[in-house]
Amino acid sequence: MGIKQYGNALGHKILLTIYKLLGYRFVSFILNFVTLYYVVFTPSVKRSLESYYEHLGLKLSYVAYFRHIKLFALSIFDRFISRIKPDELSFERENREAFMSLQEGGIVLLSHIGGWATAGYSMRANIPPMNIVMHEATKDKISELEKSKQRQNESNVKIIDLNKGAIAANIQIANALMNKEVVAMMADRVTDPRKVVTVDFLGSQVEINKNPFDIAYRFKKTLVATFVVLTKEKHYKLIFKDITIEEKSLEEIAQEYMNILTKIIKIYPNQWYNFYDFFNPRKINVNKQ
Repeated sequence: MGIKQYGNALGHKILLTIYKLLGYRFVSFILNFVTLYYVVFTPSVKRSLESYYEHLGLKLSYVAYFRHIKLFALSIFDRFISRIKPDELSFERENREAFMSLQEGGIVLLSHIGGWATAGYSMRANIPPMNIVMHEATKDKISELEKSKQRQNESNVKIIDLNKGAIAANIQIANALMNKEVVAMMADRVTDPRKVVTVDFLGSQVEINKNPFDIAYRFKKTLVATFVVLTKEKHYKLIFKDITIEEKSLEEIAQEYMNILTKIIKIYPNQWYNFYDFFNPRKINVNKQ
């Protein structure tokens, strides 16, 4: 488990071996020590989170910081559990009708809050194939480890790898939408400093990824913001929110998404996993979770 990247393959293999031998609760206990290491040795992450907590009007104590990193560690571990033993995790859904509106394809807005990567197995709804726009894992051994733990329904999931270039990605996105498939994109983190839209967030002007809103605006596709938050150990809540695009500008669409995100993080403030100074665009760190 790591902050800028999600750790090394050996560490994950050790935890997965412990899980198979001693179970989930023991791994959760071990992650306390992993979390303590990062609490002690990642002061820059704490400084960035302090800015976020200040905008929320909260104080980031070391206890709160520990809890924040522990939840992040669990979300990373759960993404593997969702492949190995998906029934270990449970899910509830809020406003499932919004998700089912994607029958004719559309765009799903994902965010770096909670454990979105754990929810793929639970989305066994009768919807078209889903194309996830992302940077493939930067560490090959981790990528191989994840792919070796295939979910039962991942034949319905495709990856559009941004590492292969913007032109290739844009062509794949356009083809998917024309085929009435679903395209899932991260909306809250800037991946290209040339493709940003400015919105209000917690009383400050911030830059977020313009691409998903631009695509929805041009293609007039259904837009659904999706959040996957941990409510208790091994139990996640999937929250779906429709975003209307009719008679709105691109900027208004982006702001509506940010308003929804703001409401979610005020309920789950310690599941915000953008570990950089989100309120200073010049310091944006595009390293992947």
